[in-house]
Amino acid sequence: MAHRLNIMLDDAVWASLQQLPKGTRSRYISQAVEERLRRERQQKAAAEMDALRNKLPPLDDGIDVVEMLRKDRSRDDA
Repeated sequence: MAHRLNIMLDDAVWASLQQLPKGTRSRYISQAVEERLRRERQQKAAAEMDALRNKLPPLDDGIDVVEMLRKDRSRDDA
């Protein structure tokens, strides 16, 4: 479902949009907003992952990470 929206654009942006063929402007703006929202969600998720990673204790050099993951996965299967 499409929704009508009134927005304000800078003169330079408006002039650039005027160069697009009529009938494609709404789709162009919608795709641009969708891309920006997707990028912001990805950045937020990456920041949350970084915050979680910073809370974890560092691994000792002697720990075999692959073996640790295998044990953890086998525990989940049980």
